[in-house]
Amino acid sequence: MRLLARVAHACIEGSIFIYTSPGFRTFFVVQNAALLWYVGPKQSVPIACKAVFACSLARGLHVLASNGASQQRSQEEPAEDKSSIWDWTPPGDLAETGAWKVLRELAMTLSKSKDHMPALSKLEPLPTHELAIRLFYLYDHFRREPVVDEFPGGKQVDSDLVDKLAYYLWFAEYAYEAGTEPNLKKVLQSRDFHLNFAKMNATWGEHEPAYYVATHTEKKEVVVAIRGTWAVEDVITDITALPVAFNNGKQMAHSGMNASALYLFDRLFSLAKAVKDEYQVTLVGHSLGAGAAALLAMMLRAKGITNMHCYAFAPPMCCEPDLATSCSDHVTSIVFRDDIISRISQESVVALYEELSEYDWEAASKNEKTHPELRKYTEMLRTVAGSKVGSWLGLSAFNQQAAKDKAIADAEDNKQEGSPRGEGNQIEEAEDQGYNPLVPGRVVYIYRTAAGQDGQPGFGRVLTDGTCSGLRRIHLSGLMLKDHLTDSYFEALDSVNPTKEDKGKKK
Repeated sequence: MRLLARVAHACIEGSIFIYTSPGFRTFFVVQNAALLWYVGPKQSVPIACKAVFACSLARGLHVLASNGASQQRSQEEPAEDKSSIWDWTPPGDLAETGAWKVLRELAMTLSKSKDHMPALSKLEPLPTHELAIRLFYLYDHFRREPVVDEFPGGKQVDSDLVDKLAYYLWFAEYAYEAGTEPNLKKVLQSRDFHLNFAKMNATWGEHEPAYYVATHTEKKEVVVAIRGTWAVEDVITDITALPVAFNNGKQMAHSGMNASALYLFDRLFSLAKAVKDEYQVTLVGHSLGAGAAALLAMMLRAKGITNMHCYAFAPPMCCEPDLATSCSDHVTSIVFRDDIISRISQESVVALYEELSEYDWEAASKNEKTHPELRKYTEMLRTVAGSKVGSWLGLSAFNQQAAKDKAIADAEDNKQEGSPRGEGNQIEEAEDQGYNPLVPGRVVYIYRTAAGQDGQPGFGRVLTDGTCSGLRRIHLSGLMLKDHLTDSYFEALDSVNPTKEDKGKKK
């Protein structure tokens, strides 16, 4: 059957080839060469047909031969070429949802962060590859048994606030999806808003985000929507920036988002001051745009702008606890379920490292409930213990212990005076250790509840703040990246992404 499929594919591609630009050029050359040989107008049609057949047949044979050689190479490829777990394509939703990329970034972050987080350096060092496999097995555990939160007696979110959040999420979404200024102007008019200004492209090197300003004259409202990062995969790297003093005070904030907020403050303070007696100012943003919007709201409040509120969707932890809790009357953050972006901090990374250090992945590899593809892959690696692949996973006791000994020795060397991480860097470590940011403002946490009557987990919504323990832990899940997207936030707010509705109407 596979041979027939390859032959059919070769025939089809060979036939289609003649209609492509390279195919036509080949046909043209063949036909003209034949005409030079068979002179005469009566022979032109038969010659053309023969040229088409010859070109198609040659292309089909080429495709068939290439496919066969490619298949032979893939069968002969030795297992040892997979020198890392990241060279393996995982099954199911792990690859499809982008969680694989997140796990890879987490493994690298955990490995590199030992040089910057004193709390990590006190834990038993783990080689990078062992961290990776522990991380994947722990992920597989939570794939089967996802985290379920409970808030008995917690303050629930009323339907009016849910509707309001869905309303303002619309503005944050179009900061991404409008595409062009004329289109943005058109969609805003559908809600009776007038577009005053739009910066459609971000200047990320200068921390100058894309944003727009729109007004509703009847409602007396000014909306400022700040766009987040386009490439979601890069967000984890973006949010590991060093802290800086916020508003020249003692409290610290995320340096990149603080720079973006200062850029926006310089351009919007005069507007906010001019309309403060007549208009309500509403700041909205998603992801990094949410963090910038929250910090901007704090800056405006410090300058006496009181008729203002910020709705931050999926914000990173971007400011210290005192700063995060002091803005609860003018900043509302929304965090959905397993969203990884709202959970990354030094504290959560250290907690995850501790969990991985204690996790018995070898027992998990023998558990029948573990994903069969993962178990199969691990068994294959065990058969080549001591080889390139065996040392990759730390399956060779000698290699594993050697890696740990080297990691411990490096840690001891770093403590010696005169080393690159001598006394001066220890002072920086002490300062970094004190920076444990939180999600800003009051927080609408939309969490996973236990399975209901239909057997599917549901949503719970509770009003809390960034100190909530459920927000300070990384949830390893196939949804941890998907839950960060605006589509998921619309779903969590019992709404539908308007851009999807618009595209449906156009079909």
